[in-house]
Amino acid sequence: MAVQPESLDVLEKAGVPAPQARAIVRAIEIEMDGAQDTLATKQDILLLRQDLNQEVTGLRQELHQEVAGLRREMVEMRHGLELKIETLRGELRTEIHASASGTTRQMYMALLGQMAVLLGIAYFFVTHVTH
Repeated sequence: MAVQPESLDVLEKAGVPAPQARAIVRAIEIEMDGAQDTLATKQDILLLRQDLNQEVTGLRQELHQEVAGLRREMVEMRHGLELKIETLRGELRTEIHASASGTTRQMYMALLGQMAVLLGIAYFFVTHVTH
């Protein structure tokens, strides 16, 4: 960076000797050159803002895709659970029907057995008591 004549004029008008004025201006320029690596300009901030906006947009798209994927998985899981529930409901109905059929069969067999016993007792009384 070249020494700015305006800076030298300001220092010389303030009564600073020319060699010292040049040294001061040069020291300031060196500091400013070094500061360019550490200080952000408006252009640097604009570029950073653009990069951040792009990153946020990308992350937002990824998030939307993941949420959509999770929704699909939830719908599939719900459908699978509904199928399992229907299967279990059918199996339960079959077991209840089989159990009810077995119980009904046992009840009829017990009723037939009791009738046979009662008929046997009645036959016994009719045949032996009347004589």
